[in-house]
Amino acid sequence: MILAIDTSLGTAVAVLDGDELVFEERSDDRRGHAERLGPMLERALEGRRSRIELVVAGMGPGAFTGLRVGIAAARATAMGLGVRCLGVASHLGGATGDAQVTTDVRRRERAWSVVAGGAVVEGPHLAPADAVPEPAGEHAGLPRVDAEAIDAGLLARAAARGAAEVTEPLYLREADAVPSAGPKRVSQ
Repeated sequence: MILAIDTSLGTAVAVLDGDELVFEERSDDRRGHAERLGPMLERALEGRRSRIELVVAGMGPGAFTGLRVGIAAARATAMGLGVRCLGVASHLGGATGDAQVTTDVRRRERAWSVVAGGAVVEGPHLAPADAVPEPAGEHAGLPRVDAEAIDAGLLARAAARGAAEVTEPLYLREADAVPSAGPKRVSQ
């Protein structure tokens, strides 16, 4: 059995047993990953804990905090179960066939990848929402899928087919937080 977790958009958990999806749950809330993921994992693992052979983590592209919650949960769950954790590109869970998959990464931007033959063959890239380029070259004419959610079941299936491992989270933006200039002066 394969347990898949993705928090690149909302929160999604699935369990794949061979070819059969035996558990799937999703929340589209993009801010409540930590609150939703624990109960979802409990339900996913109920009666299946000892049969999980692989945990799959969606590695983005996505927002820093959302991705970290899912990746940390996947790694901790894999460690607790004594199995391997495999990171895969979240865009593999955005469409059922060959397509240009885009996801909303806020700030009026979309992340996009070309998925073909069950693999990400181009991307992920970042573009203004209204300027995502059309697939070109051998991938010209592929349909564009603006994914509103990532299907964890598709991520589990991709892993079962041998999806390429992604070892680092796909943030696409540099961190923009800045250190404090120091303590504020307090006047009396």
